[in-house]
Amino acid sequence: MAYLSADWVATVALGMISSFQGDDGQQNAQHPNNLIMASWAPFLLVHLGGPDTITSYSIEDNELWLRHLLGLIVQVGMTLYILIRTASTTYHVLLVVPAFVAGIIKYGERTWVLRSASSEKLSDSLLPPPNPGNGYADLAETYSAIIARGEEVGLSAVPEGISFMQVNPDITEAKTLQEAHVLFQIFRRLYANLILDFHDQGRCHDMTRNHSAEDVFKQVEIELGFMYDVLHTKAIAVHSLKGVIFRSFSLLCYISTAVVFCFVIDRLFLCQQFSYYRFECQL
Repeated sequence: MAYLSADWVATVALGMISSFQGDDGQQNAQHPNNLIMASWAPFLLVHLGGPDTITSYSIEDNELWLRHLLGLIVQVGMTLYILIRTASTTYHVLLVVPAFVAGIIKYGERTWVLRSASSEKLSDSLLPPPNPGNGYADLAETYSAIIARGEEVGLSAVPEGISFMQVNPDITEAKTLQEAHVLFQIFRRLYANLILDFHDQGRCHDMTRNHSAEDVFKQVEIELGFMYDVLHTKAIAVHSLKGVIFRSFSLLCYISTAVVFCFVIDRLFLCQQFSYYRFECQL
């Protein structure tokens, strides 16, 4: 219930703030109470980005990433409208702009994760790049030359040895976890409607044949946890280079907002209060 109502509450709050700013004139829009209200708009945008632990409630939600992209454009435009109407002092701009940028990154990160977890994009990301093998160009050139001379060409399959993957962790207790991660890299293609070849089947059999039923079920449990992270959390963004860069920039924005609020806005407010009380004493 909280997941389903989180976006609705933030959207309604942004709409109400925008409505209040539109009803008031330009001078009233820059009233201290309206400035405080408008300062919440970027943080509501951050709220719309959602938590890292859940981005979608079902697999079908990932297919609706275009709807979230449209919502991102609308909410960013509404927040920008609110900030433009209330931008009065340099201090206020320094306070809300970093939070606004962090909100765009946070909400955009959620849309990016939903797009990456959709069936089409997930299938494309799991498909390996074409690999014709070493010497394919030379082999094709030789084959064409033989055919051009009118000679017969016979092709025969050369059996290749199958080398199965072994997991030898430094920590013995982590062997089940690492084996489950290796199996997850293989079986996750099934979630994208792809198939496994006989090499994959051999690897799976080799890694599970000497395990008890309890250990195998434990591996399956860990694999399902990995798949949940890929489909319904922001693990794709967190464990990628782009995600680290965006998160680092967002952290700098949060720090900038906190510094401006604590060392500029707060001191300015205290100075104004002190000047007001000193004027009252003189009277």
